[in-house]
Amino acid sequence: MLYDWANSAYATIVLAGFFPIIYAEYFASSIIDSERTLYLGVSNSIASIILILIAPIFGLLSDKFSSKKIFLIIFALLSILSTSLLSIISQDSYVIASIFFSISLLGFMMSNVFYDSMLLNFNSQKYDSISSVGYALGYLGGGLAFVISLLFLYFQSNSTLELIYSKKIVFLFASLWWLFFMIPLLLFWEEDKRVPHTTNLLDTFNEIKLDKTIFYFLIAYWIYIDGVDTVIRMAINYGLTIGFDSTDLLIALLVTQFVAFPGTLLISWLSSIYSCERAIVGCLITYLLISVLAYYLDTILEFYLIASLIGLVQGGIQALSRSYFARLIPNNKHSEYFGIYNMLGKFAALLGPLLVGLITFLTRFSMIALLKKEMFNDRLREILSYVPSAIFPAIIFPAIFLDNTGDYQLENNPKIIAAFIAMFVGIISKNIIATIFSGLVSYWFLIFVV
Repeated sequence: MLYDWANSAYATIVLAGFFPIIYAEYFASSIIDSERTLYLGVSNSIASIILILIAPIFGLLSDKFSSKKIFLIIFALLSILSTSLLSIISQDSYVIASIFFSISLLGFMMSNVFYDSMLLNFNSQKYDSISSVGYALGYLGGGLAFVISLLFLYFQSNSTLELIYSKKIVFLFASLWWLFFMIPLLLFWEEDKRVPHTTNLLDTFNEIKLDKTIFYFLIAYWIYIDGVDTVIRMAINYGLTIGFDSTDLLIALLVTQFVAFPGTLLISWLSSIYSCERAIVGCLITYLLISVLAYYLDTILEFYLIASLIGLVQGGIQALSRSYFARLIPNNKHSEYFGIYNMLGKFAALLGPLLVGLITFLTRFSMIALLKKEMFNDRLREILSYVPSAIFPAIIFPAIFLDNTGDYQLENNPKIIAAFIAMFVGIISKNIIATIFSGLVSYWFLIFVV
């Protein structure tokens, strides 16, 4: 599980934290915001497209020749090298920076294909706990690496975080952190040698298609992980676009990291009591409410609140999705199936960032900035104010009162109680964020505690 700790430095420092900021303020400072967002979205998507094409192939090869460890090392070193090279790229070289970022992201994602498949070497009864502890350690390690990089940059100069823009040493630090902490895996992890099989990709896809449990889960995973990955990859750029200071955004990222550590363990504990499926659904409901909250985002404190909610469920949904899928995989096909799992996940991931980038570019201003009420005149704001009240009841009513079969569920329904609590808070506070947050907390308390 130290590998989660190791590569988390890339996920936190590069992917979620510094790269979007340095890209905006240094690598792409010469182009307008809409073009910058487009390039950033395309860079993410190119890496995802390549992974889609090669992940199932390499997964098949690694299972056939028992070479998970070898492929993990190759792609991890590819990411480490390209990440370290980001530290020497000059200002306004946004094309070169985009290329090296795409390569580093591809290596990171491909190494995770083989690392995820290692979960199947353990007892299936421990999948949830092992996967969750791994993700929790990853968020903790990523947070610590992030803090160390901030402190190093701060104390070597009289300036503040603006030093980051001219001193790209954080990329080198992330690479060294990853390289150092992956040493235990290189030295001590022994691959489980299995009898080679001769299946091909077409057979694998046919097997998945025939297994309805796996097939439907992968479809669902493809849909919901798109939102999760888009939030991870575009959150900092989103904050920059709507006008928040980079220092505040980095603090929000730290909040997410350190909330995610206990949050992942909490979700794992809840899954052991109420089932993995219910815990995943609870995380998805939280993400849905986060999306609604983002519509009303105005202050940095509200941004911190959203960051906390994301941290609460982000690690949990990633860990439990991985462990749930692991239980469904046939023997001797670990990397092969996880290759398809990651392929679908990254196919979803390419859609979110790419759509954000394209819409931003085509409209010539950020799609998120549309949500800033100050951009509209009084008449338009008045008209738009009726939209939530017109749409939300149609969404909320069936979600609260109907069960999975479409029948009314009026008895023993915690959603009704949570809805009344949210309504009461809304009447008293007249604050949409407080309303949604109280409903969410109440619902979680009722289903997982009471």
